[in-house]
Amino acid sequence: MNSYYVELRYIAPDAERDDLDRHSDAVMDALLVEPNLADPDVGVNFGTGAVDVCASVQADDEPTALRVALVAIRSAVHHAGAATPRWDAALQQVISRVRPAAMVDI
Repeated sequence: MNSYYVELRYIAPDAERDDLDRHSDAVMDALLVEPNLADPDVGVNFGTGAVDVCASVQADDEPTALRVALVAIRSAVHHAGAATPRWDAALQQVISRVRPAAMVDI
């Protein structure tokens, strides 16, 4: 297994600033207990509703690392109390980046 650093952005377009702030805090709390993630972090662009999540994962290759991260992040979003009814369709628009963790200065 290799360590990969995954960055993922999803959009919460209808969230008000306070709701988005609470959402990002709740997602961060949930990410901290996800067993397949290490060193997670969350950032928010309140103007666009973009939520950026980054974390390290263990996987055999980059596609598997992205899949592991997507499952863990979706789980965290659910634990934070948000629904993801069109998550699979939204993945067509998700911005993500996966690279070997050794190439990232975190």
